[in-house]
Amino acid sequence: MHEVLALVYGSTMLALELAHQRTLAEIELRLRRELVDDLAAGTDNDRAYARAEALGHDLHGTHYVVVVHNPGRADDAIADAASRAASALSLQYIQGRHNGTVVLITDRRPDPGAFHHAIHERLDATPITIGISDRCKQPCDFVRSFADAHRAVHIRLKSRIPDGATAFEELGFYRLVDAAHADGQVDRFVREWLGTLLDYDVTRHSDLVYTLAQYLECGGNYDDSADVLHIHRSTLRYRLGRIRELTGFDLRDVNIRFNLQAATRAWQLLSPG
Repeated sequence: MHEVLALVYGSTMLALELAHQRTLAEIELRLRRELVDDLAAGTDNDRAYARAEALGHDLHGTHYVVVVHNPGRADDAIADAASRAASALSLQYIQGRHNGTVVLITDRRPDPGAFHHAIHERLDATPITIGISDRCKQPCDFVRSFADAHRAVHIRLKSRIPDGATAFEELGFYRLVDAAHADGQVDRFVREWLGTLLDYDVTRHSDLVYTLAQYLECGGNYDDSADVLHIHRSTLRYRLGRIRELTGFDLRDVNIRFNLQAATRAWQLLSPG
């Protein structure tokens, strides 16, 4: 009888302790998410340092914002994979969510390829788009870092290979396009160089702009361009001939090729879908 009472008492105490630990874990998770939200919205340094310290994280020194995006997968699965990947790469981090994405604030800049691979291993090859901000030296600068990481995700999603990771500092030309898009300068530039072809594609249901884009990305190599486009060399040659006829551009001219490649890259970045 005494043994039964002891087992009942022990199981009750264990259940209470597990419930207590679960409650503490939920409170800590909520506090971490609230801190991430406040850092994204903007908060003062001293308050951020104190709140992070209470959660066992030191926000002093350089940090980075890492945004993990996948609209087709449950947040909990993404969050768990991101957390495990960060731990595997020995990153100190605070995790939360912002604008429908999983967010980590890390003490070091994760290698984009390694971090993407580490998450992929835990998600059965589910396509994942990751954006990594430039360095952030103090909490009051996190607003900009969040914007940069989300911008890196946006640009990556518009690229030919959305499945991958991109660091904001590596965006180069695309940072200029994204920044200049707001006042309409990019749209005017694209229209100036590609307007004739864009109109032709709409009326004839053709793909001359996309053909030109891939041809330029392949450095003008016919074989590589035809392979990427999945067409025969003769078809490619015909399309390039039509492009020359419609625009009057000499694709052998270095300056023309430069401007056309800038325009086609901007078009691919800004085009819906």
